[in-house]
Amino acid sequence: MHKFNPPPEWPEPPSASWRPPLGWEPDPAWPDAPAGWRFWTNRNGRRSSGPIGAYGAVDAGRLELATVDPALVLMHS
Repeated sequence: MHKFNPPPEWPEPPSASWRPPLGWEPDPAWPDAPAGWRFWTNRNGRRSSGPIGAYGAVDAGRLELATVDPALVLMHS
């Protein structure tokens, strides 16, 4: 399970299980995230790459690759 990790000075998510819906973007009035900020943590609270295709996920680009070549099999931990 991945948990969304908002940067400092962003509002807290409405619940602990909240995930940004597809296409979600932060409010432009919010400050930029610090350089290299990880938007996701795993169930142990450690930094995570995040769910594929989610806002701020490190591996979001793999989703685009899969749509180009459906023969690819994606594994995500």
